[in-house]
Amino acid sequence: MPPIVEIPETTADLAVRQEGGEAVLTWSYPQLTRAGRQLVDLGRIEVWKLNVPPGQEQVGSGASGVELRRQLMLGRGRLLERLEGPMLQAATRGSKLELRDSLPPVEAGQTQPTFWYAVRTRRRDGTPSALSNIASWQVKTVPPAVGNLQVTPEPTGISLAWQAVEGASYQVERREAGTLAWGAVALGIPAPSYRDTTAGLNKTWVYRVRAVIEQVWGPPGPEASVPYPDIYPPHLVQNLICLPEGDAVHLSWDPDPEPGVLYRVFRKQGALWIHLIDDGREPQFTDGTTPAGEAEYAVKVVDAVGNESDPAYCTVRGAR
Repeated sequence: MPPIVEIPETTADLAVRQEGGEAVLTWSYPQLTRAGRQLVDLGRIEVWKLNVPPGQEQVGSGASGVELRRQLMLGRGRLLERLEGPMLQAATRGSKLELRDSLPPVEAGQTQPTFWYAVRTRRRDGTPSALSNIASWQVKTVPPAVGNLQVTPEPTGISLAWQAVEGASYQVERREAGTLAWGAVALGIPAPSYRDTTAGLNKTWVYRVRAVIEQVWGPPGPEASVPYPDIYPPHLVQNLICLPEGDAVHLSWDPDPEPGVLYRVFRKQGALWIHLIDDGREPQFTDGTTPAGEAEYAVKVVDAVGNESDPAYCTVRGAR
């Protein structure tokens, strides 16, 4: 019997968007054959492009025209890029691939050009997959850069505000100072402000914002850098309970979510507060030396750098 010819699976999720003057193509990294087996001999990926003549943007539209569009791409389109070796590695973004293609500038009063894109996978022996879905894009006007970005560190995160762009939503991007890779923190923000609650403490963060109109990303605005030192106290102890247990009083509370915290427990004696414990690691404490009558307690949280929360209080009556 002749060997089974393994054909790479057809890409079905090719998408295109516009960032500034570039078309950004994204699609899943090919991993399987059409038979559902692992694709172990990926050779290269071909990226195809067709400049669609004005008035023919809707040729082959609808499900019935899928094959016609593929035939037009292979017959009239051009091979834009061969992704293999180092170029394939550079285009890889985790489980996705990304390729950027320069677009012509928008000309006022003219019908803007439309481009079709498609991709095809080949094994090392040259066996190709079918052509992918056709991703279409008509060049659009690029939104302006966002200006006047202000960043302010706060206990609950870093607050950002910037000058509004009419008709735009926004994408906030962030990187750690000293690194080059930007990551999107939030997309589709409707108002010119945002609070980043995911920024880690004791780091310096750099932000920039893009305006997005009709799925077109504008250029990034000026960058703004902000140190974010850990100078903020932990949250108040939650659900503090004091229960008399014979000659003792048992205190318990919810564990603080911040790692590495300690607990300080105090008891009021006359007009003074005395320390019962300074370095508790568990969210509980038993006071075996409580005086008779009423006893008042306070508990604080201390984080790893020494910031101390406000006290939470509880009172026990009828101890002993």
